[in-house]
Amino acid sequence: MAADLFSAMGCGSADAVEAFYSLADEGVFVGTDDAEFWTDSARHNADVRPFFDGAAGPSRWEVAFTEARRAGDTGWTYSRVMVHLPDIDPIPARVTLVWHREDGRWQVIHSHASTGN
Repeated sequence: MAADLFSAMGCGSADAVEAFYSLADEGVFVGTDDAEFWTDSARHNADVRPFFDGAAGPSRWEVAFTEARRAGDTGWTYSRVMVHLPDIDPIPARVTLVWHREDGRWQVIHSHASTGN
């Protein structure tokens, strides 16, 4: 699941990325900047859309490590990735995703990302 999401993050289609995210009221999404804290799934998707629609240039998410765990209809993945963006050095990141099964599909209901070595 996580590898598929990271692949979508580099495909230049925000719609492909958004398909992985839950729109449930319980969603919470935390990015790497102080301003990147959302408790509204639709607002999160709208705010990050420009990053994933290719407006910032092509990106590639290289997965170095990922593991998954599950307890019933809730699962979580934790990953180490290298984010490749135009004109800057690759950014090492750690990403934790909490997934919830909704109507038979696994959707991200919580995410947290941190950067740095």
